[in-house]
Amino acid sequence: MVTVEQIIEYTERVIAEDRLSGNRAGLWNTQRAAAFLMAAAQASGDKETARTFHVLAAEAANKHEEIGGEDN
Repeated sequence: MVTVEQIIEYTERVIAEDRLSGNRAGLWNTQRAAAFLMAAAQASGDKETARTFHVLAAEAANKHEEIGGEDN
């Protein structure tokens, strides 16, 4: 079974890869996925994991903006 830690590591890697390749759609998708996982963690009362996914969602959003703006 996949662990939360593995999902976090994968998300970090995907953000880095998408930034380097200029994949804005991928960053946008990662932002939305991280926000969804943040909400799931919050609903389960896991504040630490929710914060981690919040940071990842923000990082993906920032990288998306850096490489080209706000449209999807």
